Amino acid sequence: MKVLWLASWYPNQVSPYEGDFIQRHARAVAAYSKVTVVYLSQAGETLNVYNGQFIEQEKDNVLEKIVFFKYKKTGVEWFDKIKYNIIYYKTYKKIISEYIKTDGRPDIVHVHVPMKAGMIALWMKRRWRTPYIVSEQSSLYNRFSPGNFHQRSFLYRHNVKRVFQNAAAVTNVSAVVGDTLRMLFDLFEVKVIHNTVNTLLFNYQKHTPHKFRFIHVSTLTHQKNVEGILKAVKGLSKLRQDFELVIVGPIASELVKTIATLNVTSLVTYTGEIGYPQVASQMQHASAFVLFSRHENFPCVIVEALCCGLPCIATNVGGVREAVNNDNGIIVNSESEAELIQAMAKMMNEYHKFDRSKIAEDSQKKFSYSTIGKQFYDLYRDIILKKNG
Repeated sequence: MKVLWLASWYPNQVSPYEGDFIQRHARAVAAYSKVTVVYLSQAGETLNVYNGQFIEQEKDNVLEKIVFFKYKKTGVEWFDKIKYNIIYYKTYKKIISEYIKTDGRPDIVHVHVPMKAGMIALWMKRRWRTPYIVSEQSSLYNRFSPGNFHQRSFLYRHNVKRVFQNAAAVTNVSAVVGDTLRMLFDLFEVKVIHNTVNTLLFNYQKHTPHKFRFIHVSTLTHQKNVEGILKAVKGLSKLRQDFELVIVGPIASELVKTIATLNVTSLVTYTGEIGYPQVASQMQHASAFVLFSRHENFPCVIVEALCCGLPCIATNVGGVREAVNNDNGIIVNSESEAELIQAMAKMMNEYHKFDRSKIAEDSQKKFSYSTIGKQFYDLYRDIILKKNG
């Protein structure tokens, strides 16, 4: 089976964590079939030192072709937008044509995030009748999300609809967002295939910190509402002091000021942005995970924490309930700091009720590379058999 992935997001030399969950999906599928990934950088940065470079690298049966196309702004916004898209698609088509000339036509194309890569899949379907599937990982379809789908231009929305409706299959990492896509684009079915976890890194290690340790891992953006977590820490500190919070991510000076303003410096530490092995280690040395997001699809950090055996406190947004239940955590409403304080206190008081080794075992069965990779492989096989039928 020859599998070609077209990724709208993907880790690269400029943004090493962009779409990292897509890369993990690729490595999961690669256990069953070699995967070639093409990612054309959408950065369009005038001073990008990688402009014009083609970087090819192979690891774990995944061949990655990372391309930074040459682009220079003129300063005229409307013209630059047209120029950018012309260069982007021209470059992408050239890469795909050269790939097919060298390696032959793929049996199936897998698009990750419909725009912009999905337009290339549409072109390939018209030219070579190559079937494609689309996987959507974003929470872009939530009306409360800044810059969401409903606020985009008519052309953008029209093209996304075309990409979805011409796909042989559509998948999403959560049933909740999958149902939204199904209704919004009048799709027959959206198959749920969850985010995956590298369980060689994220696994249960028995460890008891000297104080009860909550951990939060994220991009620390507005979506994640870290300020709300810090306010909850302040509220909980009025009840007890025998806990701490570790924040992992690219912390900004505003958050550091918030920690100082709330006078919780003695209870909060932060690591900055660190690599996956270090994230796994931080989770393995924690007691419980906290995510207080305003909106989500199916957050990777939740299932990574669960695979480490961490009970989770998380908001009732997106597909969080598909991972977190009474046996492995506590659900609270978004923006309710009072509920979060209560949940953190309850987690500490009733911690003995959570079986960490069982949480890890159950989660690894659901979200491991072997499980998720097989689900994608089976979907590919069914589509190819139907096409050749």
